[in-house]
Order: sequence, then structure tokens, then C-alpha cells
Amino acid sequence: MQADDQPSPGYVYEPVNVDLRFHPASLELRNGEQYTVRGLFGQGGFSVVYRVRDQNGHQYAAKVLAQRANRYSSRHELEAYQRIAQNPHTNLLSLHLAGELLNPPLGYTDEVIITDACGPSIKDIMMRARGEISDARLPSFSIDAIKSIGRQIGEGLLHLEQLNIYHLDIKAANVAFMNTVKHEVEANLPQPIITMSDLRIKIIDYGNALSHWIPGIARRHKVVQPQNLRAPEIFMGIPHNEKSDVWSMGCLMGEMYLGRVLFIARLGVTQVERQQSQFELMVSRMNAAIPEDMLEVSRQEGCNLEFNFLNYHERNNQDLLMNLMREQSDLPLFQFLQFVLIFNPAERPSFEEILTHEFLTNF
Repeated sequence: MQADDQPSPGYVYEPVNVDLRFHPASLELRNGEQYTVRGLFGQGGFSVVYRVRDQNGHQYAAKVLAQRANRYSSRHELEAYQRIAQNPHTNLLSLHLAGELLNPPLGYTDEVIITDACGPSIKDIMMRARGEISDARLPSFSIDAIKSIGRQIGEGLLHLEQLNIYHLDIKAANVAFMNTVKHEVEANLPQPIITMSDLRIKIIDYGNALSHWIPGIARRHKVVQPQNLRAPEIFMGIPHNEKSDVWSMGCLMGEMYLGRVLFIARLGVTQVERQQSQFELMVSRMNAAIPEDMLEVSRQEGCNLEFNFLNYHERNNQDLLMNLMREQSDLPLFQFLQFVLIFNPAERPSFEEILTHEFLTNF
């Protein structure tokens, strides 16, 4: 049991400018349980996630849903946790309990989801590492760390797939280290490298998870995934599928190498313009040829993207993925990214195929 003056896991990575006076000192549930609030893991438009401790000193994460998030439904998230509980996996977050609060924070519902507590996310570590560098260089993870973390992500997502669940929100903030880890930044190298005391991770936050399609039910397009890690089919108005999370996993591994996202909009004021800009960079970076059948489906679905650039646009060789490689010794990672980041989901590898790739098996 921790003393009251000791930080709980993730404390040093708490979001900046957090004023705990606007948050409750404890969460009281209708079942009589009470959890002391130790701080925040994070806060977003749909929820706030508190770092809490029960009366026995055990640490948890408590997710409270915002009232303004009227589009948000916890049904899919709880369904994912229930399936995981029936068939757990070391790289997937587990549910402790779901209940109702007697004292919901102002602006939030009484619904609370309490899970195991993890340490900082990949995003937390990368942001902290950037702050520790006095220049403009972006710290990144070593190839061995990317390999280890990537394999765990792949194993966790394969397990979700076997449970008939799409995660659909794979990003640096949703992959957390299992414990309160320590990190160092080797800043004296040409490329600052982050080293970790423990590389074990869990995939967290199933708030955007959906069940697999039921045979016979028409598939419908839905905008899913963070834009910077969004699969091409989603941009094109084509329904997500078992390969959509594969794309996000590849993007995240590239981000861990670069210290920044692999694909980002360069131009545009409106959302549609930014999507167009990013999609064109994705095509250029991967030197992709988009199958005509995908283009036809996209046009039929009334996609907002404009595809004329495929006919007249000159590929910028400077944008190519391989030009982001720093050392020739990093080639295995880039060969893996070329294997994963395939535009056509029908040709994109499955998680089973990914886990047999040489990059993730050659330790």
C-alpha cells in the first residue's frame, strides 16, 4: 500500500495545467465502493480518466464519461472488456468493474469504467523526451525497442481480432507501458534515442472498438481511426475491415522510429482539404498504385476525395518512405513497413502474417 504522499503510476506524465480543485477528491459508487482520486491519466472530449486508489491501496484507472459526448456509447467498450475477460491476454487492458457514481464530476455522467492502471503511454514518453532535448531534434525509440513493442501490439491486436473486435483507435496514446517505467534519452547521438527500463505494454482504451461485421448485414462506412493513422480505405469512404488496424499499427511503428507521425496533412484549411493533402502524401510516400475497383467503390460511396491527382501528379521522390531511413542497418524495419502499409486491404497482410515476418521474429 502506498503512502498518501507518494505518486501513483503515471503521475509524472500527468497532463499539464491540471487543476485538481475542479475534480472530486474521491469517486463514490452506488455499490458502496470508494476510490481516492490521485490525479489524471488524461482528459479528452468524451471522457476524463482519473488515477485512483481503492481502500486496499490498489491502483486503478477510472474513466468517467462526459455529458456533452452524446454520440459516445460505452456499450461497445464494455462488450470488448467482457470478451477480453472471458479470454484475457497479457497485452490487453482488463476491466475491474463498471458502475454508477453517486458524485459525478460537473459536466460528466454517472457512468464509470474502472480498469487496471498502467504506466505512461508511448505518447507520454515521447513528449517527455522531447522536453528533455535542448534542440529541435526529435527523440525516437531504438530498432530493438520498436521490434519488441511492435510484436506485443501485433499479438494484442491478433487476440482482439480472434475475439471479433476491431480496436479502430491504435495510436501512441493508446499503447501504455505496463508499469511505472523509467526512461533515459541518449542525447549525445546524431539521433537522440529513448531507452526504457521495461518494454512490456498493454493496448488500452476500447472506447472506439466495434464488433466484427455479422454475415449477411450490409457493411456501412464510418469515419474511424485518428486521421494521421487512418487506413486508406477509410479515407476513400470504404467500410473498415480486419486489415484497418494493421495499417494503424504500421503507422505507429514508423512514428516510434521518426519521433513524429509518418503521414500528416501539409496543406488545407478545411477538414476535407487536410484529408486530401494527407491522402496524397500517403500515396506519394508509399509509391502506391490504387486498384481501380477501390476507386470505383469510393466514387459510388460519394467520397469527398478527388482522385484526378493520380493521373497528372508527379511523384516526389523526396517523399518516399525509404528516404526517411537514417542508417542502412535500419533497413529491416523499413522493409517491414513496406510489407504492412499496403493501400489495398485485400493485399495488406493479416496480423498472423505480420507476426511471422522476419522483422518481428529475428530477435
